[in-house]
Amino acid sequence: MDKDRVRNLIITGMGSTNGGSVYLAKIDGNGTVTGDLECAVFTVNGRAHMHGSVKANSAEINGTITIEGDLIAESIKLTGRAIVKGKCEAEKFKVNGRFEMDALNAGNIQVTLHGGSSVVAEIGGEWIEIRKPRGIAVTKLLNALSIPPFDKLKAQTIEGDDIYLEYTMAEVVRGSNVSIGPGCEIELVEYKTKLDLHKDSKVSRSTQI
Repeated sequence: MDKDRVRNLIITGMGSTNGGSVYLAKIDGNGTVTGDLECAVFTVNGRAHMHGSVKANSAEINGTITIEGDLIAESIKLTGRAIVKGKCEAEKFKVNGRFEMDALNAGNIQVTLHGGSSVVAEIGGEWIEIRKPRGIAVTKLLNALSIPPFDKLKAQTIEGDDIYLEYTMAEVVRGSNVSIGPGCEIELVEYKTKLDLHKDSKVSRSTQI
């Protein structure tokens, strides 16, 4: 997308606007966008309500966002909370916080759990890591955003090549190399090569496929 030939979408403070095709979409404050949005760079600092789908090269969200449609980007970085009513697709998906969505599909998925339960029906990826917080800096930032400490992730199916899970509740986990860390409750694990199971987690059944 040629940034010299398309407009930018900027909301500072409180405001609303229509979607469309732009180079930069930036919300600093509390913004509402009506309709689908397509952009190269999507940035939110504060709160955003998107009445449509969002498609971007890169998406960075610091705060809270609700997307009534899909979220599709090459790279997604979230610090805070996201509610996506549709599916989420990315090459890289990195979250410090909480999210709710129908389906998540990404090559590289890295989730640090904060702020209550995260809920997603299906997760698919090549490399999947879900864990509790590490370090003080991230915790301080989330506290500043009024997001409480980490909780669990709840999913129906998690499928990938290399999987590491902490504090996750799932019906089925399926992968090549699967590591179940602390705080997990899994009904069925299907693995091809290796399964590691933490003593503080519960797996009802496991099978090598």
